[in-house]
Amino acid sequence: MNQDVDGIPPVGDGDVVDRMQREWARLRPDLSFTSLGVIHRVLRASRLILEASDAFLAGYGLTRGELDVLSALRRSDEPLSPTSLSQMLLAPRSAITMRLNALQARGLLSRSANPTDGRSSLLVLTDSGAALVDEVVPAQLAFEDALLAEAPPGAIEDLAGRLRALTSVWEQGRGHQAGASKHRREGGPQPDG
Repeated sequence: MNQDVDGIPPVGDGDVVDRMQREWARLRPDLSFTSLGVIHRVLRASRLILEASDAFLAGYGLTRGELDVLSALRRSDEPLSPTSLSQMLLAPRSAITMRLNALQARGLLSRSANPTDGRSSLLVLTDSGAALVDEVVPAQLAFEDALLAEAPPGAIEDLAGRLRALTSVWEQGRGHQAGASKHRREGGPQPDG
């Protein structure tokens, strides 16, 4: 198989994931590697998008994770807690805390005590945080449109629909798992498996 200078097969030979599937199929012909073809492409696409997005956002002094926090606060009609941000963005609390600390130090958000939970805080954008989001989001959208510009007509809408269907199923399952886990911690009867 021909490879380019990075060791990645040229387009005619498929992509890196095709090569992984072929190599595994040779080693373990008794297994199906269909899911690998989807999961690894989604993971690779995510990493490539995040890498490119972070490089673009560096010009604004932001990371993609920080923009996600600022954008969530900008869209919200009311203050958000760190826990709600963590759940919304599917990010670990430690990552959210680091982002919040960095953004607060830059004067882009403020925290106040949560009147319903003394252990938590509520977050809102400052005027400069809102102004930054309003400046960055149009530029970020143009950047993302450029990333997708090579796709054939209709492919993006089709892909978005298919990913929506898949992530909806996973997110529903995640909610059920979280509820079952909480139920177990509280000592309730176990759901049927």
